[in-house]
Amino acid sequence: MSYAVESAAPGANPPSAATGYRVRLRNFLPLIFCVLIAAVSFLIIFITHRSATSSIEVLAGEVMTRVSQRVVERTSAYLDSAAHAVRMNATSWLRGVGMAEEEEQKFLSFFNRTSRAQLQMFPYFGLVYYGDEQGNHWLNKRENDGTIHVRLINRKEDSEASRQALEQWGRHAKGTEAERQAVAEGLAPYLETWWYEQDKEGRLQRSEQDPIKIYDPRGRPWYVGAKSQNKLFWTDVYAWEEKYQGVVSRQAGITVSAPVVQGDQLLGVCGIDISLQAVSHFLRDLEIMKNGRAFILNAKGETVGLPNYGEVLGKSTTSEDVVALNHIQKISDAAMVSSFAAVRRVLGLSEQQPFLLPKEQVIAFTAGDKAYYGFYKPFATELGLNWTVGVIIPEDDFLGTVKQEMQRSLWIALASIGLMIIAGVVIARLITNPLTHLGKEVERIMQLDLAPTPSLITHFVEFGMISRAFTRMKLALADVVNTISVHTKTLDWSAEEFGNTAMTLEDAAQTMLVDLQAIRQQVQQLPPEVANREEIVQAMQQLESGLQEMQKLSHPMIERVEEMNNIVHALRQTLQMVRI
Repeated sequence: MSYAVESAAPGANPPSAATGYRVRLRNFLPLIFCVLIAAVSFLIIFITHRSATSSIEVLAGEVMTRVSQRVVERTSAYLDSAAHAVRMNATSWLRGVGMAEEEEQKFLSFFNRTSRAQLQMFPYFGLVYYGDEQGNHWLNKRENDGTIHVRLINRKEDSEASRQALEQWGRHAKGTEAERQAVAEGLAPYLETWWYEQDKEGRLQRSEQDPIKIYDPRGRPWYVGAKSQNKLFWTDVYAWEEKYQGVVSRQAGITVSAPVVQGDQLLGVCGIDISLQAVSHFLRDLEIMKNGRAFILNAKGETVGLPNYGEVLGKSTTSEDVVALNHIQKISDAAMVSSFAAVRRVLGLSEQQPFLLPKEQVIAFTAGDKAYYGFYKPFATELGLNWTVGVIIPEDDFLGTVKQEMQRSLWIALASIGLMIIAGVVIARLITNPLTHLGKEVERIMQLDLAPTPSLITHFVEFGMISRAFTRMKLALADVVNTISVHTKTLDWSAEEFGNTAMTLEDAAQTMLVDLQAIRQQVQQLPPEVANREEIVQAMQQLESGLQEMQKLSHPMIERVEEMNNIVHALRQTLQMVRI
């Protein structure tokens, strides 16, 4: 029988470990740290962005609503002040027909005082005037330099023939001085036009005659509208050019007029022209976030008020010499143009349909590469004007700060991820280095290497405890190996002595058996008469049988001793592999 010592190779992996996905802990820990930190950071950023965007959309609507309301209130104040003033004029400018010269002068002075006071009180009033049923016209006008002049058109004759003559002379050429002189002579029998200036005492003095001026208030829209409706009347917004001291200016305005009635008799119609330049200046000075703008349109999509007043007016489509309101689609502000197109699409309006809003409308649109919020609010519908206030604000005015914060948060998140990568690598090394050290210790023990190794240096108490436990285990194993080695040597010596003794005993028994057999043969040759011969032979046979039995017992003993020697030899070889 023989014994063998079997052991698995220290570096071999169990079958189950060879299957499945494996990853190094020192790589896994930094990776999982980064993934977790990035997931949490970006989730927070996403939630914050969604919440901020929703809140800002609400804020944008509130801001644009407040701005549009301010525009409505300010523009309505312009219109209402003119309406109140014209109503007051309609009740105070009661001029009878066929008044004496002195009464005419008193009325002219009264007209000048009241209209001049209104022009001085309301700087956006351009003209204050009155026309009667006889075709006379009184006007107070603010010039570009701020001075105020009075003009009176006095109709000398109001017959059908005079009207035809005025119409004929109105079509007459006025290009040369001779032509203008001919027109002046032709008009002189029917009307005269004088400009007045007020002196320091407040008296009006004639300053300049306009002999070729032809004007009949009774055919004008402001007169016809107030007369036909017999109430306050608003004209459409219109544009005109005027020349003063050689300078041509273009204006846009609207007229409010009211009938002047005494009893049941219509005496005339008074009116006030409101310059919309003040509205545009208000829109220009209006602060709407950082880059927001407001504007006013009429039902035709024409510009009533813009932050850039120079774009309110353009050339007429019928004549290059006629000034007219500009259309919103022709202005240079691409964002306003895009907002108008967007709101028409939302309302489902075609190009031919008027731009009439049933209610407030909030839109989102893009112009170029920028996103905008837009707001449209109808107003002045009770006056029959059908105006609309528009407000546009770039999304960046609301989201700019949020985007900056988001970018800063993103950079912070990326920096945090970078720090987490570094921290993860450091922590992974702090964890995996001790584990690697302990793993190598296990491999050395599996390879029967019990030699002392440098102590593990770690900040983790648990790893230190494990390392010290491994050290103590190696010392204990080394003591056991030393003890086994000593006992193995003793056992080897004892087995060898025992084997030698067994072999000596076997040799002695064999010698004794041979000698005994020789003696027995000699005894058997003695004569039968020898006393006790048979007893001696029988005793010697018994002794020979005993020696043979002893020989049989010594053979297994020797075999066992040989086996023990083999085992002790194998154990000594194994112990020799242990490094202490």
